Amino acid sequence: MEGKIKKKVLIVDNNERVLYTVQELLEDSGFDTRTTWSGQEALELLATRDFDVLVVDDYLPDLHAGEFLRRVQGLPMQPWVVVMEGTLPTRGDVTHYAVLGASAVVDKRRLRDVRRAVQSLCVEEPLVKAPTGDPLARTVHRG
Repeated sequence: MEGKIKKKVLIVDNNERVLYTVQELLEDSGFDTRTTWSGQEALELLATRDFDVLVVDDYLPDLHAGEFLRRVQGLPMQPWVVVMEGTLPTRGDVTHYAVLGASAVVDKRRLRDVRRAVQSLCVEEPLVKAPTGDPLARTVHRG
């Protein structure tokens, strides 16, 4: 990514260890990151700043992941969304989150899969994002 504008990634997870490990991994890979533990704070950041990718845990204590993703779909700027689960995602998980606008669902215990999902969504210049609520226009990666 040297010489290019860094892609902006918002990471949302209430587990401090995971949050900062993913942040370090993505920053070492050349991404500009911002972190938060709160789904509500993430929505406020997304409403006021443009992010290329949103990396979000499937469990947020202040907002159910499904409701959080529905609210993200209502925002004017649509980031690519990577959902992190605590286990290997099933086909049902991938389908469920794709309908809610997720582009990738990964096992957060496999950090290389998190990084690979973010990198794969940031390949094109400029980043082209799918229209709100059009999950068929997005690519779903199983990591």
